[in-house]
Amino acid sequence: MSDRAVHKVSVRKLHLCSAVVAAVAVVLVEPEQAMAQGAGKLEEVVVSARKIGESLQQTPIAVSAYSDEVLREIGVDTLVSLSTFTPNLQLQRAAGGDSSLVACMRGLCRTDDIITEEPMVGTYVDGFYIARMQGAFFDLLDVQQIEILRGPQGTLFGKNTAGGAISITTVRPGDDFEGYVVGNLGSDSLYGGKFSVNTPIADGLAARISYGQQKRDGLIENTAFSDFNDKDYQTARIALAADVGDRLSVDYTFDWFDADQSPNGWQPTLIQSGLEVVFPGISETSDPGLDRRVASPEEVFDKTTQTFNGLTLAFEVGDLGPIDDLTIKSLTGYRSTELSSFRTMVPYYFISGPLAQDYDFFTQEFQFLGTALDDRLNIVSGIFVSSDEGFYQLQQQFGSADPNTVITLETETDTWAAYAELAYQVSDRWNASLGLRYSEEEKKVDSSIFFPSTGGTLPVSELAPENEFDTDNLSPRVTLSYEATDTVMLYAAYAVGFKSGGLNGRATAVENFVVYDDAEITSYELGVKSDLFDSRLRLNVAAFYQELEDWQVQVNSIDPVNFTFLTRIENAAGANMTGVELEATWVVSESFQINGSLGWIDPEYDSYLSQDFTTLEFIDVAEIYNFQFTPDWSGNLTARYETQLGEFGVLLARVDWSYVDSQYFQVAPSPLIEGDDYTLLDARLELRDAFGSSLTVALWGKNLGDEEYRTGGFDVPNFGINPPDGLYANSWGNTRTWGVDVRYDF
Repeated sequence: MSDRAVHKVSVRKLHLCSAVVAAVAVVLVEPEQAMAQGAGKLEEVVVSARKIGESLQQTPIAVSAYSDEVLREIGVDTLVSLSTFTPNLQLQRAAGGDSSLVACMRGLCRTDDIITEEPMVGTYVDGFYIARMQGAFFDLLDVQQIEILRGPQGTLFGKNTAGGAISITTVRPGDDFEGYVVGNLGSDSLYGGKFSVNTPIADGLAARISYGQQKRDGLIENTAFSDFNDKDYQTARIALAADVGDRLSVDYTFDWFDADQSPNGWQPTLIQSGLEVVFPGISETSDPGLDRRVASPEEVFDKTTQTFNGLTLAFEVGDLGPIDDLTIKSLTGYRSTELSSFRTMVPYYFISGPLAQDYDFFTQEFQFLGTALDDRLNIVSGIFVSSDEGFYQLQQQFGSADPNTVITLETETDTWAAYAELAYQVSDRWNASLGLRYSEEEKKVDSSIFFPSTGGTLPVSELAPENEFDTDNLSPRVTLSYEATDTVMLYAAYAVGFKSGGLNGRATAVENFVVYDDAEITSYELGVKSDLFDSRLRLNVAAFYQELEDWQVQVNSIDPVNFTFLTRIENAAGANMTGVELEATWVVSESFQINGSLGWIDPEYDSYLSQDFTTLEFIDVAEIYNFQFTPDWSGNLTARYETQLGEFGVLLARVDWSYVDSQYFQVAPSPLIEGDDYTLLDARLELRDAFGSSLTVALWGKNLGDEEYRTGGFDVPNFGINPPDGLYANSWGNTRTWGVDVRYDF
């Protein structure tokens, strides 16, 4: 490593340590003036971030937890809404459609929804992994809690969780007959509703049936056909829970999600002169002032059908040798996703066409949980096996209503892993944990391109040197925590995560069908968690430094020979990131509460040689290339007031303000598609237990200031025509929306 690089690392680690020392000083200094007695206090939050139930404030991980009540208050129907409240997290629906979720955490993300690519942030529902971005954008139904774990989580949550993990827990059927019905109406012809019924069937056997539907007109104006970014989806869920005797529990879940809607779409920001040679008339829609407006040559659509079957068995073995309270769990899951769409990235058939994707994913996991040494040692271990098959076919249109090329991919991926994490109570105040995960993975990609104009087919993978990729990885994690007082915990963590490599699925020529290597992330984290002022102020701070090796970077261009969209995944030699995250809750009184979060991150490439698409020469781009969806600053502030209004019920007033700094939407520099900083203002006014009943009525609004902000960007600076020109396009965030919710619990 060069002296310059060593100096950078030292300075960043110094900043990291300084941030935590400052936070520790704040929480350890006793306040001179005590707060008034008798006011409300913070509630304990129980999380399962380490696959065991424990207090949030005793978990040595940077984790944000959202209960079902909080999710209802902030109007979360999909995961995207949570990025507003979680520091250093960006969640977006892929602008091209396909019901794909783009998740970026602490600067680590993948944005391409092609089936050969996998997420950098893992999503789990009741412990079952969603292996692709496709299908990860879905309606949230019957959710009990969502936990967002920041930083590498490979020792417990599997492969490709280098950036972090999103863990969703749903409601388990219980012994009582109960449920709820929700209806909503709102702006842009919004209407929909949900219901859930829990019913006991027999002693120890219960069922829960839930259904939800949402419809809304598009928020992005389309001057030619129907507006973009609408809602039209249905969700159904059947859950069965059985307790057989005192030791065995059986849980079965069936989920169904169906969507028939339109993508967010792309609006041209600038069309350089000369491009009308390929796209006649396109400059008429390229005025940057046409915010949130597109012109599609045809009706676009985005259809998704997803089903999931999951079976969880938990058997309490009891004491076995040195292990106490041994529990063996089996999680068997099968997820099937079918997607079809017609997408136009920008008007006039630019990188558009019918797209079909099918994806089947099977997973089997065995977990072994227990304690030892008089309950001072907690043991979590397991074996994970998965197998998936995928199909992808894009009839790509480029300047024509007829396909220029038809790209077909078939994929197979097999994975197995073994993991263990031991958490040991060293003393009354010191705790330590050690985790390790070993993974092996095999990938196969069959690729071919059909050219309708000639009737010929290019069997890309058959002609390439290889179409298979094998890898293995060993990822450790070490944590050390110290309870400085009964309400203050300090912790330090070291973790290694990895994102597996693969083959370039978008290759339009044999020479571009190449292998890219695994990316490895080494993370150092220091944190403090504290409940202060007689449990009325919660202040959690985490500071981190991440070193990235063989970082995977996506670069876009156009194949100048056959005019097809060309994407290449390449490995940057090294990069690093320094960041700080703060989350706070202040219970001002029994009625008034203030919440806030703040995230800061500073990413930088250490060294990065990228191959120029035109000259094929390697050039150093470390000083000019960017990190996608990584604003320097992000944060939010919430004011929440709740009071009893006599016989009328309980009044809740909530205002949420959030800020996102300017950011880059792609790696290559392109000022025309950068996202400016923006602020959003949401509010909710709710009456609970109306007139002594179980009725709740709420009026809500999102983006009340009708802020115009960009959520994605795309450019192709060289089309291979004479003279070389470029196109720049952006996707936009939602306009102002409002609505009324009515809920009845029984």
